[in-house]
Amino acid sequence: MVAMLSRYVYHCAAGFDVPPALVHHIMARILTDQEIADLLGEKKPLPPNWGARLRLRQKRGYQYEERQLDVTSEQGRTFRFIARRNRQNPLDFSIILIFEDDDGSEYRLTRYNGKHPSRHTNRWEKDMGEASHTFDPDFHIHRATERYQRDGYAIDGYAETTDDYSDYGTAFDAFLKGCNFERVDSAQQKLL
Repeated sequence: MVAMLSRYVYHCAAGFDVPPALVHHIMARILTDQEIADLLGEKKPLPPNWGARLRLRQKRGYQYEERQLDVTSEQGRTFRFIARRNRQNPLDFSIILIFEDDDGSEYRLTRYNGKHPSRHTNRWEKDMGEASHTFDPDFHIHRATERYQRDGYAIDGYAETTDDYSDYGTAFDAFLKGCNFERVDSAQQKLL
């Protein structure tokens, strides 16, 4: 399951299509838009040493640095925080929030992405004939949606460009705020 999730997260963060069998293996049910909003809104206290635990490290055999951290919300739910940045292009990054359900199923709720080298297409919107379904490389935020799950697309395939950040550090701060993480700021918590 962990290997499948890692492959799934990597493929989605890299913009690759993910086989539906892999998507459905990981997600046991469809989260409603209200459930997604509630999960994002839950307070997620970071442990005292969160900065050191999320300091990026080179991933062996890959051109990116990565770290992960599991966090338990005030409601007792488990979330995984994954941060990844390309070593050759620091504007190519992804900061991901995954929710782990009680049965072990994992749902990627959001991704704060940098400027990946390719255009992004919101596939559901494209298939529905909407005109503004594609955008050029830019800072963007992927969000889980009920409609994407229901119609067999990657849960967080929908994305919008953003001006909320302009590099990895500001994206990291926007992610913490947008996902309702509570942190203890100190000089030791600097990530960059």
